[in-house]
Amino acid sequence: MKKTLLCLLTLFVSIGLFACNDTTGLTETTADDGILRVVLLVNGNLGDMSFFDSANEGIEELNAAYPGLIEATTIEMGTSQTTWETTLYRVSQQDYDLIICATTQMRESLQKVSKKYTDKHYIIFDSEIEDNHAADYPNVHSILFRQNEGGFLAGVLAASMANGTSGMSDPVTSSGIVGFIGGMRNDIIYDFAVGYAQGIIYENNLDASNVNLMNSFVGNFNDSTQAKALANVQYTAGADVIFACASQAGLGVIDSAQTNTKYVIGVDSDQYAYYADTNPTRANLIITSVLKKVNIVIYNSVVEYMAGNLEFGVLMSYGLSDEIIDLAMNENYEAKVPETLREKINTLKQQIISGELVVNSRYDYTLDEIDSLFSGLE
Repeated sequence: MKKTLLCLLTLFVSIGLFACNDTTGLTETTADDGILRVVLLVNGNLGDMSFFDSANEGIEELNAAYPGLIEATTIEMGTSQTTWETTLYRVSQQDYDLIICATTQMRESLQKVSKKYTDKHYIIFDSEIEDNHAADYPNVHSILFRQNEGGFLAGVLAASMANGTSGMSDPVTSSGIVGFIGGMRNDIIYDFAVGYAQGIIYENNLDASNVNLMNSFVGNFNDSTQAKALANVQYTAGADVIFACASQAGLGVIDSAQTNTKYVIGVDSDQYAYYADTNPTRANLIITSVLKKVNIVIYNSVVEYMAGNLEFGVLMSYGLSDEIIDLAMNENYEAKVPETLREKINTLKQQIISGELVVNSRYDYTLDEIDSLFSGLE
């Protein structure tokens, strides 16, 4: 890499622009102009106000922070899976230094492509490249999130709203019913769901209540019409709040919340913030969101790669203790959730971080055990 880039990067480190610490060494780029080229492959479309939009924010933040040093691009591959693998092959043949993709839906393709293009480096987030075999892929950096921890806090909040102990008023009816709508039945969505269920069980035991959980799955991450229909059923049945874990399809749940004047819990990004200016009526019904700060993880990972510090052949995991998973404690949350309940949730958050309170993950259960966990709350 050119001496100019090395000098500039050294200067940037000295004035604290790097998000990581002790940055030493640089990763060579494929092109000879000294620019680090990064591409994010979205196996879907932007505009979900959630997972992929957050990832793209990380790309935009990199371009803004490192002009002339990083060229980061996002490619939307759409919802047709027939194009995903060919796109991954195509970008691997181009002069990108670091190729980023996401979710379990991409990992089989990445397993093949990364073995073919061993001179390329890849990041896969929201999935391990192969279960318990990250070390077998020396040019792939895998990232998982402990979204079960955030799901637990959402479950405590939801159950408190439904059992009458939250101190919240209309549109909360203390119906004893809460909802969950997932996109696909995969490990990540199950992880949100089992955390949510454990939070409900915790609250039921704490207050001797019997909050019931309705759960439905869209079957994909893009059918917002179907998601809205499922949400309408749950709200009509009396659900005080629904936790929507369905990416773009989840926008249909938020639409249903507005139609039914009911609360909804968003996912991945602060979905209240997306609507606060354009549709405040809708925004006010998003009581909080379970945050998965994909933008920060992508940003930091690329900066570490540029500094030569990003490890490959490893699996990284991020949760509450890393300030990557959290609840969106925004102005709407603070205005609508009473202080005593907010304090209780924050105490539980700190107990999870310290290890005093352990929230099981999806990987601690068989599929039959997950079904039993859900059915026990019906």
